Amino acid sequence: MGPSLFDDTMEISFWGTRGSISTPGRTTEKYGGNTPCVSVRSANTFIILDAGTGIRNFGHELVQKYRNNFNEASLNLFLSHTHWDHIQGLPFFDPLYIPGVHLSVYGSPGKRGLLEQILRGQMDMDYFPVQMSALSAELIIREMDKELIEIIPFRIDWQEQIYHPGGSVRFGINLGKKRLVYATDVELNKCFVENPTPEQKGHQRAYMKFIEGADMLIADGQYTAEEYVKTKNYGHTTIPLLADIAYRCRVKQLAVFHHNPPHTDNNIDELWQDYHARFMTADPPMNVFWAREGQAIPL
Repeated sequence: MGPSLFDDTMEISFWGTRGSISTPGRTTEKYGGNTPCVSVRSANTFIILDAGTGIRNFGHELVQKYRNNFNEASLNLFLSHTHWDHIQGLPFFDPLYIPGVHLSVYGSPGKRGLLEQILRGQMDMDYFPVQMSALSAELIIREMDKELIEIIPFRIDWQEQIYHPGGSVRFGINLGKKRLVYATDVELNKCFVENPTPEQKGHQRAYMKFIEGADMLIADGQYTAEEYVKTKNYGHTTIPLLADIAYRCRVKQLAVFHHNPPHTDNNIDELWQDYHARFMTADPPMNVFWAREGQAIPL
């Protein structure tokens, strides 16, 4: 993972970028087939965004780096929601099986006290051979009750997203003057419509204010406009709408995330070439790219 970073720099690493279901194979090797997991690091403090299958490889890296010195690491997992593709990697996260490891898990208060029960449920013996009670690490599960969470040196703010079946949460990760926004699994096409209702206008303003001027936005752009005709109400945003909103809000870098399972590396390359060229030549420019498993970006 490299040396510790300066306090005003965060390193963003993509461990899983695929949406809905993992897609291993030759046609997805470049952008990856693991489901969502992103880590944000400053020195030895980690903010982990979602626990899809990508968290398994992240766990391997942590074990290699810290081995018997996990007391040096602060591990904090923020779950956007509890659909399988965002939690199914948690039982395979190696640090959970090491004594002395502490992992704090944060999720939506909309679960109304059931977040821990949901996470325990996927490790029930009917689904998984190891129960949560057998884990060696200390696992603290919290449903967020404050609008701003401080995990030094980070400040994390969040908002509920209603345009997704079962809901989801978007997070703002702030370090000094830098701001990263993680806003996956939301169907903006149901909010940004012609002739919006007053309620929809309010949701538009809230989203745009949240991402305004972000140094990087990692956001759900699962479908093309053509695909959306058959996937409406699935809870995901179209790429052209996402890019348009991000540009209007003067986002500096847009990482398109939660890739559609049928999208091959060639498909994504074609999309990247189109959108990257279009927005890098705009005034002001915006860097649009498709998040790729194994990618690490300093911010």
